Order: sequence, then structure tokens, then C-alpha cells
Amino acid sequence: DIFSNGKSAFVALKKDLGQAVCWGITDYDYGADCSSIDFSGVTDIFSNDVHFVALKKDLRQVVCWGGAGGQECGPMDLSGVTDIFS
Repeated sequence: DIFSNGKSAFVALKKDLGQAVCWGITDYDYGADCSSIDFSGVTDIFSNDVHFVALKKDLRQVVCWGGAGGQECGPMDLSGVTDIFS
């Protein structure tokens, strides 16, 4: 699956391998660098203009990247969460 933040970054998710490849403009941290993200268990990815959030539905976890301080989306209690909308 391929996702875009509509601005300048893309993510190709390999669900079966728990891996992803990100690319795009890295000048302003729009999410094109996801090398530090653990994609194991990711079921879906959502985004806004500069941030991405990867949902690990079965684990009830999220991982965020992009934008200034984009990884500041956790920890949070996702008990009962089944979907995310952006």
C-alpha cells in the first residue's frame, strides 16, 4: 500500500514484512524519513499535511513521524480504538 501526506512525502507499506519505505522532501521534516520507525504490526497509515500516524490495530498502538516533534503522539490509551480518521 502507498500513502501520501498530500504535501511532499510518501510511504510504501509492506504489511506482510512489517517494513516500509519513505521518500519525498526531507528539508522540512514532512515525513519522508521513517528510518527510525518500527512498522511491524502496522495495519494502516493515516496523514495530514506534514505528519503520519501508523496504526497497529491488533496491538492498539500508534507510531507517529513527520513535522516538528511528530513523534509526540504517544503514549496514549487506545483501548477499543478500531480506526483513525484524518
